[in-house]
Amino acid sequence: MTTSTAFTLITWAAIVVLFFGLAAVLREVRLLRGIVNRTADGFVAAPPDVVLGPRFAGRIVAAVDSGCPLCLTVVDRLAELDAGGTLLTHEPPAVWQGLARGLPVISDAEVWRSISHLSPPVLMLADDGGRVRRLLLPVRAGDVDTTLAEWAGPKAGGDVGGTGVGANSGA
Repeated sequence: MTTSTAFTLITWAAIVVLFFGLAAVLREVRLLRGIVNRTADGFVAAPPDVVLGPRFAGRIVAAVDSGCPLCLTVVDRLAELDAGGTLLTHEPPAVWQGLARGLPVISDAEVWRSISHLSPPVLMLADDGGRVRRLLLPVRAGDVDTTLAEWAGPKAGGDVGGTGVGANSGA
């Protein structure tokens, strides 16, 4: 076998291997797209398993930290949109005195621990029992606007926000 024949065979073998590798990557992308598109709210297998408790029942809850610039932006958007949100923090409420923009602040270390593995801000929609039905980790202020509009809009079956939040989130 000549050198040029061996080089040609190795080159074609490398091309075939790369082709199969590309086919495997494209298959994985297709499978991932199917998983992400499976449900309207983006949850793959199950909705979040977080219970905030009766103090948060029927509310939009933002888990925030005063040292997080994006958290402050989320608080500003919640206040401007008058969505009836509640702020959940691990800090003393006095820290939020000038930052909360009129939103109620609840400092609860136990509830904070249930979501502390997530990076704040965390935007949550609680049902009438205080269980989180929808959850979002916003990355920009526009995410708050679109999410609140989606959560407040009518859902299939005529239920507003999926949990009745539109009716009593200002309470």
